[in-house]
Amino acid sequence: MNSKTHSEITHSEIMRPLYDMPAHLVRRLQQVTQTIFEAEAKSFGITPAQFAILQTISLVPGLEQREVAAAAGYDSVTTSQIIRKLEQLGLLRRDKGSRSRRGQSVHLTEAGLQALNGMKPAIDRIQTRLMERLPKEKRTAFLQLLSEITDVDNSHR
Repeated sequence: MNSKTHSEITHSEIMRPLYDMPAHLVRRLQQVTQTIFEAEAKSFGITPAQFAILQTISLVPGLEQREVAAAAGYDSVTTSQIIRKLEQLGLLRRDKGSRSRRGQSVHLTEAGLQALNGMKPAIDRIQTRLMERLPKEKRTAFLQLLSEITDVDNSHR
């Protein structure tokens, strides 16, 4: 039986092979982010994925569903499910798309806009709580590296 404490194990060189795996660290970062999101925004009843879709539609109203998926970085099936749920909640509506015969453009409803605006302080706190874990001089580099890995244009930062 190993007599080391939890802290000794998690801070030891024994675990270095796991702790040096980027995929493991990204999963851990997702856990940290999810925990912060739940603490700050759970009361809104909106998941992080639903927020991303609402925010995308807010930033670029009238996108077709497939364009929302691409812009938010989700696959089309997941996006379709999220949009259906948000539509059921009355937060967005789909209209006949103008750019293709089968496409449907997606728009926030007034309730969707109010929900998004109401979440803004919580979303800001989530970003602050996550980024304050890093020294200020490393935050821009962190965002740039994440952007490179995820192939997102974050050059405006």
